[in-house]
Amino acid sequence: MSESQEPAKLFVIILDQPQLVDEILTGFLDIGVKGGTVIESRGMGQIIRDDMPIFAGLADLFGESTGNRMIMSVMPQSMLNPVFDLVEEVVGQLDAPNSAVCFTLPVEQFRGFRH
Repeated sequence: MSESQEPAKLFVIILDQPQLVDEILTGFLDIGVKGGTVIESRGMGQIIRDDMPIFAGLADLFGESTGNRMIMSVMPQSMLNPVFDLVEEVVGQLDAPNSAVCFTLPVEQFRGFRH
């Protein structure tokens, strides 16, 4: 990333509603996000419930889940507000149960494919 480029951020969404991935990715394209990666993931509650029977009694603390999707995209800092707005429009209130978690991380260097 050269000094003349806008600072980049890694935007991460952990989506509890996998059926909304297509709508979010379509929205990304509509607002100018140039790419992203989608990864199937499982949260701690699902792992405890499914893979750790000794803790099965704690499973009720985490609620039911069919798995998550993690969407990651490196983007210019100026895209963050439109992307957060898009996610809230698609998912609803982010503080509601079984919605999504979004966060950003600074990107110190970026090399590779750009559109």
